[in-house]
Amino acid sequence: MPKEKQEDIQYVLKHFYKVPVETIMKKDVWNLPIAYEDTPIEEIFSIMTARRHVWIMEKKGSMKLSGIITEKDLLEVMAPKRIKPYAIGSVDIRSLLLGNVVLARDIMVRKIVYCKPNSTIEEALDKMRAFRIRRLPILDDNGNLLGEITIKTIIIQFRKVLKWYRITGK
Repeated sequence: MPKEKQEDIQYVLKHFYKVPVETIMKKDVWNLPIAYEDTPIEEIFSIMTARRHVWIMEKKGSMKLSGIITEKDLLEVMAPKRIKPYAIGSVDIRSLLLGNVVLARDIMVRKIVYCKPNSTIEEALDKMRAFRIRRLPILDDNGNLLGEITIKTIIIQFRKVLKWYRITGK
């Protein structure tokens, strides 16, 4: 790669890191995959045929985020667990096969890694890397879902900014 192109990338990236996530996040909450804690697991499967995750709200009419379900979570409850006879301590036996997974709340992950709207892209990327996740919800001070930011969104926006910088020279 020519040196000037590499310098462009470094220059733009240093400034791109400082941009608040609210400027590039997906704000169309009506278009995000959303379900509720009492949503039957069959509906979660239906949503997951088109999406890789579902944001779980406390109840209908509320935007208070209480969890997330990803493809990995569904895999955990679909694949039968083999419990070793020498296992000591509590064993997570959530399973569709055992019938103890009926609603979204039964499999959702409750510990949510999130960003505030004024968090920087650099902070979002740091969280994604540290927790090995590809998406973050953007929450207000009350825990209400305002939107989401994904690694794909960040890559697309960075590419657009870089292209604009190279065209305009600014």
